[in-house]
Amino acid sequence: SYQKLDHGKETPQLRRFNHERGGGEGNMLFRPVGQIALVQALAILVFNKDFSLKTIFEKLQKYDGSGGFSQIDHPQSPWYGILYDPNRKRVLVSGRELASKVMLYLLGGVTERMERAQLRIAVANARSVGKDQGISFEGKFVKMKEVGLPPQL
Repeated sequence: SYQKLDHGKETPQLRRFNHERGGGEGNMLFRPVGQIALVQALAILVFNKDFSLKTIFEKLQKYDGSGGFSQIDHPQSPWYGILYDPNRKRVLVSGRELASKVMLYLLGGVTERMERAQLRIAVANARSVGKDQGISFEGKFVKMKEVGLPPQL
């Protein structure tokens, strides 16, 4: 994402959401809450779980290159409902902790079955649109238990 700055893109283009005047990429790395969530996950992976920084950054670079941090205002994004509030059309600062856990999961740091189940429930709740409906990662309305988790990196 930061390489795009070197190629002439302006920060507002990367930061703004698609629906805002002038449009934009809606990249979570250009929001403090996204940066903090990422750093918290990295700290846990490196200092508590002994992951290699090189391996982590290789995964992150590939994820970023495929647009994983962008378009958080689209239902296909893992960050939709977590760092982006689709009702108010703005950043959800309160989603920082859950975003950090999702990042930890994406990078392979969530290995226990119970922890993964709790994360799935938290993600489904963040993506809920009614009593027993949520938005899947394909952008479809599904039952809450069908929301699931995004694929790991």
